[in-house]
Amino acid sequence: MMDAISCHYNVPMKLIGFFLPRIEYILFAAIFWGIAASGPRILNFDGDLPRHLLNGNVILQTRHVETTDVYSFRTVGFPSIPHEWLSQVILAGMYNWLGLNGVVLLTALIVMLVWMVVFRDSISRSNNLFASLFFTALAMGATQIHVLPRPHIFTYVLTAIWIYVLERTGDSRNYAKWLLPFLMLVWVNLHGMFVIGVGIWGIYLLGDFLDRPSKAWFQSNKAKTLIIGGLLSLLAPIISPSGFHIWGAIASLGSNSYITSKIPEYQSANFHMPETWSYIIILLLVIVGFARRGEKSSWGEILLVSFFTGVSLYTSRMIPLFAIVAAPIAAKTMAQWIQAEHPQSRIMRIENHLSKINSTANGWVWMAAVVLAVGILLHSGKTIDPEGRGNNLDGRFFPVEAATWLQGHPQSGRMFNEFDWGGYLLLKLWPRQQIFMDGHTHIYGEELTKEYERVIALAPGWEDVLAKYDVTWVIIRQNAPLVDALSGTGEWDVAYEDDTAAILTRRQAE
Repeated sequence: MMDAISCHYNVPMKLIGFFLPRIEYILFAAIFWGIAASGPRILNFDGDLPRHLLNGNVILQTRHVETTDVYSFRTVGFPSIPHEWLSQVILAGMYNWLGLNGVVLLTALIVMLVWMVVFRDSISRSNNLFASLFFTALAMGATQIHVLPRPHIFTYVLTAIWIYVLERTGDSRNYAKWLLPFLMLVWVNLHGMFVIGVGIWGIYLLGDFLDRPSKAWFQSNKAKTLIIGGLLSLLAPIISPSGFHIWGAIASLGSNSYITSKIPEYQSANFHMPETWSYIIILLLVIVGFARRGEKSSWGEILLVSFFTGVSLYTSRMIPLFAIVAAPIAAKTMAQWIQAEHPQSRIMRIENHLSKINSTANGWVWMAAVVLAVGILLHSGKTIDPEGRGNNLDGRFFPVEAATWLQGHPQSGRMFNEFDWGGYLLLKLWPRQQIFMDGHTHIYGEELTKEYERVIALAPGWEDVLAKYDVTWVIIRQNAPLVDALSGTGEWDVAYEDDTAAILTRRQAE
């Protein structure tokens, strides 16, 4: 009789547990929705996405990955190491399926996956639900400075997975020895920041040795796994379109101080801006956690936090990676601090009670339902952003109407174009038209970038640059000084103009 009552009682409880969402699932669903609903903002933040979409489509159509540039008449034949080719193919595939809605959907899925891995790592290290949720949410806030639909988001998720695997290199399963090279093989073809993974591996290797500096360390299972897995990972570039040449290309990306000085994301962040405050809070709490935790910090944790603090202070594009790396460490140190100094506090009692309840819940179905609902809405063409603008390339940022006019009135000869519009013009006009320049400054180098700046700034010799390349038409911002300068020469006419762009053509000699 009692067994029947117990069985009758357990059925609804199991159903409640199945449908009751875990707190972290609510957070993941909110992150996914937040990114999916911010499509208009992330699509129009900079001008790089259209070129990625074009290059991905070219690869899909030709089944070939170019290793030289074909998009600018100034750089045809220049080396163009395709360190992002696979991510471009994936982005183009989603674009071909759902248009820009597909790109936004993919971005939201990848960002959600990043924080699922970070939370999993945090809860595994800290065994503290509050700390894991808090620092995962805080880290998510810190990454908003650079969450965009571009290949670098693949580095975010691979960094999180890479660290998760490295944290478990000493376990009995020993899968990291083979998983690390596989992850690196994927990473090498997705994004050039795979070098970050190599650096993290080196930090784990050095940190583990410093924790146990002896000859016996070399015989340990963890050391062998780290060494073998890491060395095999270094061979991954062999299986990429450019082979080992990719190392030189990646090294050159940030080596030119003139080029990097012109790219905002390479600059240090303005810490007076609210979007950087989550980063500051994480950094401060990590320091406090290191100081107050009840046990000695490992060298690996110290080196990771030190390295990523340094590079994130130097360049704002590294702030998201700092957040991904530091969040699990911060959760662990904070949990240990509270446990060591306040083991019987009310917050610890609430934490223990809530963790037990949360562990009995499931509710992943609601997170899946949110993802599915967003996918259906976007597939049907519905808008989900608060302003109802939809996922489009905004005509206030890109020359949308001007490009449409050009498709109906194709221009002959070479163009000079606005820097941020190069990728968009390629997406709409290539292969009929090649551009003067776009955001891939690593291809153009310092000399060619200075030529662009000379023209756009009307510096001495700007007309000589246009003559050097036999430029016959120009598409630039409607309010740019160059519009008036060209019109004032008596040699150029305004062929088209709207609120965003102006197109000028050189008069034909009679």
